[in-house]
This record gives sequence, structure tokens and C-alpha cells, in this order.
Amino acid sequence: MRSLEHDWLKQLLWGCTFDDFLIAPGWGVATSRKNISLVSKFSQNIPLNIPLVSANMDTITGARMAITVAKKGGIGIIHRYLSIDDQCQKVEEVKREENFIIEKPYSTSPNVTIGEARSIMEKNKVGGLVVVDEEGRLLGILTNKDLRFCRDSDSVDGRMSVRPITGSPGISLSEAKILLDKFRLEKLPLVDKDRKLKGLITSRDIENLEKYPLANKDSKGQLLVGAAIGATGDYLERTTDLIRAGVDVIVLDIANSQSDVAKNAVINFRKKLPDAELVVGNIVLPEAVQVFEQLGVNGFKVGLGPGSACTTRKNTNIGIPQAHAVYGCSTVSRVPICADGGIKRNGSIAEALMLGGSSVMIGGLFAGTDETPGLVFRDSNGEEVKAFRGMASREAMHEKLRAEEDDDPYETSSRISPEGIEKKVKYRGSVAPVIDEMIGNLSSAISYMGAMSLQEAKEMFMAHPMSYLIKLSESAKRESWDR
Repeated sequence: MRSLEHDWLKQLLWGCTFDDFLIAPGWGVATSRKNISLVSKFSQNIPLNIPLVSANMDTITGARMAITVAKKGGIGIIHRYLSIDDQCQKVEEVKREENFIIEKPYSTSPNVTIGEARSIMEKNKVGGLVVVDEEGRLLGILTNKDLRFCRDSDSVDGRMSVRPITGSPGISLSEAKILLDKFRLEKLPLVDKDRKLKGLITSRDIENLEKYPLANKDSKGQLLVGAAIGATGDYLERTTDLIRAGVDVIVLDIANSQSDVAKNAVINFRKKLPDAELVVGNIVLPEAVQVFEQLGVNGFKVGLGPGSACTTRKNTNIGIPQAHAVYGCSTVSRVPICADGGIKRNGSIAEALMLGGSSVMIGGLFAGTDETPGLVFRDSNGEEVKAFRGMASREAMHEKLRAEEDDDPYETSSRISPEGIEKKVKYRGSVAPVIDEMIGNLSSAISYMGAMSLQEAKEMFMAHPMSYLIKLSESAKRESWDR
């Protein structure tokens, strides 16, 4: 971008947020928005097929949300207001959700009872177990249909399907599909010449490969997932266990990472874990970008107070409007930036990305869906609702203290000044159509600009921002947003 336009854009964005602007259209060339690529990055080594990240909030992202968002092409960040074991378990649940080959399938011995086997299946949310001997040789398969009408005291040995059809460890996807179809199989164990178990292929995993072509996966075919940590206490122990569980990216997430606390945490993190993928947030100052880049971070989360359940600005008067913050940080960052907060409508996603974000973090717009943690209940008006809260709300802080095994979380949390709220949001069903609508609207925005990909649209915008960005008058805002 020419220096003149850079100075103009910086001045124009000062003190502004997404609702202050429109993006002017270009000359459209796309014949269908289905052909538009939305490939981007969450951090240096974490790719995205769609630029959406589900927020690490305890009422937004557990395993179920992370699975759904990753299947659609984005990534979910498991929140940290959990015990280390519980957070690791959710990461493992995401990583096991989808594989071409499950390298370590859940197994059992032929000598255990049906009740014990049933407990393993229920705990790990699987529909079957492979049965192996002490040397790891395959003896049979036990599935839900084998458990019908039998007593818990019965032995697995008497109920399992023996000598199942198997494949070799080096089997291809096409070969596996042929065997599964030919023998009407749900599960295909992989064994070596000595019948030692080397993996498992399921028909569901192969169906998912075709059903979710944009699914965001690692080199093993597992869904990508991130997890949040703090900057004090058990954060290094937590990270070590999360990496062991298979997490792909760690998000060091505190309200103000522009601090010695966050800086020291990153220094200690890098000493112990020099190669782990690390995103740091939240920041809003370009100076913070430069400090942390020198310490080797792989990405940033930008935003201070723009979230719909955050009251930091209201209660402290501290913050920077989100359009201003995202652009300011992006001008100096050499690693990807995730715009966290301020996305109150789908159109803001495109604007956040044009102004320098590589992805956007979604919280409130995903609230109230099936995939968010928590139960659906009826409010005083009889409407179906779910709880949604900021991570600095008193209720969320209480959960954090309980996860950290505080002696009296109720008493401690009552003495903390909250910077977030808890509220009821309308129940909306699955998050999948919400994501589809966001991606459809983003693709439309890119086509209106005259581009065929997100990357091309960003380059076009930054080359000539004066041609695209329009500052709105108050009447123009009403014309644009009041409906």
C-alpha cells in the first residue's frame, strides 16, 4: 500500500469500529460464490479452510462445538475454565472424532464382563471395542448390537464377533471402501501378519470424509483443535498435558496480554516448549505485537472489550474500538491475527478480514446453539433459552476458581470486580446453518468486491483502501443498519 493511503487509512480508522464503515463494491467476476476460496490461517502453522474460530468461552466451546467448527473448515478453542484432565479429555474427544485410520482404537480383554465393556464404551462415547489378547492380537469386535438383551455379568468372550474381516496397515482409502461395502462392515480392524492390531477404520469416518470436504485436519486426518491456557499457576503443566493429548495450538489468553505477566509467561513457555504453536491474546497495541514477535509467538488475538458479554469498557473505560485495533496491530504483525470480538452481524466478518485479520473469533453469534455447553431451559416467559456469559463475569470466574480447586470459590469470586455479564439467549438449534450463512455472506462480500478468493480480496483492498472503505454519516448508518 502506498504510504499516502496508509496514513489516510490509519487516520480514518482512529477511534472507529465496524459499524462506522461500508465496503464499496468492485466489478464482479464470480459466476457462483461456491467457487470462492476462503482459505486463511489462524496462526503461522495452523491453516483454516474458512476463517472462523469459535471462542474459548465456557458457554461457547467444548468438544462438540470444536468438532462442528473444524468439520466446517475452521477451528475451535477449548476454554480453560476446566481441570487439566477435563480439558485434555475434550481435546482427545475432538482428535478421535474423525480419522481415516484410528491408530489406537479403544480395546478390551475377552475376560472382562459386559458391564465393564459397556462402561468403557459409554465413557469414551464409542459404539464398539476391539477385543485383543495380552500380546495385542486381535480376537474379535464387540459392538452395541452384541450387547442387546445380555446381562452385565456376561463375559465379553461369549458375546463378541470372532475372526472379523480385517485389512492390512498400509491399506488405501479406496481399498478400505471396497472391503467395507463388500462385507457390509461398520468397522475394519487393521492387523499385521501376526494378527497384532495396528489400527481401525470405521465406515462413519469415511462417510465424513465425503460429507465434509472442507474439514480442517492434521496430517493424520484428525480434526484440528486448540486450547486456552492462562499466564500463571498451572499453565505450563496444563500445556504439557494438552500437547500430550494432541492439541494443535495453544492460546495464551488473559484480559490484557500487554503486561509483564504475559511477557514472562511467554518467556517461560518458550524455554520449556520451543516448538509448540502459540497464539497470544488479548492485545490491541502495535507495540505489544513487536514485543511478542521477538519472543517467538505464532499468532495474536486482538480485542479489548468489544465482546457482547464483556463490560470491560463500561466498567473501566479502557479499550480501543475494534476496527482501529485490528488494523493497527496488523500493520506491524508478521504473523496471523485473529479479530476477537465486535462481530455483531455477518457483514462485520468481511470488514475485520479486509482490515488485516486472518480470522475472526465468534462468541455471541454462536450462543444458544445445540453445540454450546449447557442445557436448554425455559425462562419466565416460557421461551427456550441457554446461558451465555463473558469469561470475566462473576459466574465464569467462580467456575475458574472451582477448576483451580480454590478452597471457597463462592467467597473468593464475590470479592472480584467482574468485567462481564451472564445473560439468557434464545435457543437456536444447531450451529451448522449459522456457520453456513456466515460463510455464504462472506463469499458474497468477496464476489461483490470483484475477487475470487479471500486472499485476493484482502490484497485488492489493501492496495487501494481509498477505493473501498467508506466512512458513514449518522444517517448512512441508519440507512445501513436499522431494520
